[in-house]
Amino acid sequence: MTRPYLALLLAGSMVSCYHSQEADLVVHNARIHSMDEGDGVYQAMAVRDGRIVELGPERQILNRYAAKRTVDAAGRVVYPGFIDGHCHFLGYGLNKQKVDLQGVTGMDEMIDRVTRYAETNPNKKWIIGRGWDQNLWPMQAYPDNKRLNELFPDRPVLLQRVDGHAALVNDAALRAAGLDVHTHIVGGQMLMSGGRFTGILIDNAVNVFQRIFEEADEATKRKALLDAQADCFAVGLTMVCDAGLDTGSIALINRMHREGTLKMRIYAMVADAPENLDHFARRGIIDAERLKVRGVKVYADGALGSRGALLKQPYTDQPGHHGLQLATREHFLDVAHWCKAHGFQMNTHCIGDSANELLLDVYGEVLGGTNDLRWRIEHAQVVSPEDRPKFAAYSIIPSVQPTHATSDGPWAVDRLGPDRIGSAYAYEDLRKTMGLLALGTDFPVEGIDPLATFRAAVERKDAQGQPDGGYIMANALSAENALRGMTIWNAIATFSEKEVGSLEPGKWADFVILDTDLAAALRMNKKLRVRATYVAGEQVN
Repeated sequence: MTRPYLALLLAGSMVSCYHSQEADLVVHNARIHSMDEGDGVYQAMAVRDGRIVELGPERQILNRYAAKRTVDAAGRVVYPGFIDGHCHFLGYGLNKQKVDLQGVTGMDEMIDRVTRYAETNPNKKWIIGRGWDQNLWPMQAYPDNKRLNELFPDRPVLLQRVDGHAALVNDAALRAAGLDVHTHIVGGQMLMSGGRFTGILIDNAVNVFQRIFEEADEATKRKALLDAQADCFAVGLTMVCDAGLDTGSIALINRMHREGTLKMRIYAMVADAPENLDHFARRGIIDAERLKVRGVKVYADGALGSRGALLKQPYTDQPGHHGLQLATREHFLDVAHWCKAHGFQMNTHCIGDSANELLLDVYGEVLGGTNDLRWRIEHAQVVSPEDRPKFAAYSIIPSVQPTHATSDGPWAVDRLGPDRIGSAYAYEDLRKTMGLLALGTDFPVEGIDPLATFRAAVERKDAQGQPDGGYIMANALSAENALRGMTIWNAIATFSEKEVGSLEPGKWADFVILDTDLAAALRMNKKLRVRATYVAGEQVN
């Protein structure tokens, strides 16, 4: 064969391959971190019908695909859409319609915000707010309801602490709930001082008011879901795990997904209540395109900040007090057997070392050994070294929130003392034990920004760069593992790894385009800028 003829033949074959396939979207001139098994980095990606069809070199993808839309990423970084492994998505949206008490510096500022809200919302029967944290105040003491009683003698006021495990209420709220100072609440406290009720409720005492939280009508919930979605898309979140929803809220999310008004992928944990479990015993698992329901959210104890976390030894700053166990061991066993029988994942809130020991043992009794049921311990904040091997023994996933370490750091040692603090927020130790971690924020307890999660996991610092040198750096995660914890490991923790969590052919095209990579943003102390967020190939931000 002559050389000119061979060249002509090769040229013809190249032309025949040029734009030989159709695509809805091609993203090119990018640094695409796929998070696949080989941690591949690609220059271009083709998407059709919402799913990835190919990743590869720039010219290969551009030459092969005729795309309806082409996005030049201008050399920017592309990651799989971030997944928040533990949050309160609906609650975050509802909080935007309440009194915002985040960052208040004391009772005076809290009263000012409540008063302004009351004046601008005269027709609302209840005044409800959330976000105060006495640990940020000069004396770090719980507030008192005397001024609320004076200002609102007949209008109920309910102000939740930032973690939701404590609340300040006035006497009108107490009367509206049918409570008095003699009411005994298992797993809860109503704090007294000098023979009078201070207004502070702890854990299950707060849950008495759950009906008030859930009374929002459908229009209010719709707005809350869409508000939360907009804020999440703006920071690159494409999937969230909502930790504890009732059947009505789950049904609304399902309707909004089918309508196309709600686009966020949601892994919904069913709130531990008889009516919810009865419903899903009949209904079974939901495994829709953007909604998965196959977990049950259970509470073993309260929070460290409100001294409700269940500890093996007493609180260092409250001798004789061990915290609160929010249900009996028999109840936890009943739920565990229900979950195993119905194919649901059990996801239990455990903060203190005693709560972690209790639930790890309950899980072990029901699971029996290694498995692929992917039950989770939510928070796993204080875990005794002797209890950590149980995670691997029973295939239990630790679901942690790195920003809790940096937020709690300034006062956690006061609660735990110098000996126990080394066993707290031990994320790298837990990762080594189980091989993976699910990373989240617990928003609205913390902010929703994935960069804050990454910073707290890797540098163990808050947004202000504190503490100097990082918080107990022996338990920092590597940059690679922190990113896995925000993407593919969260997908595994929600039975979603075949659909999302990495950018691979056949998976949904959920991705985020950033100005720079996460590690570089930390090195340069640079605010992360999200250029675009995509869900199933559709730009949603």
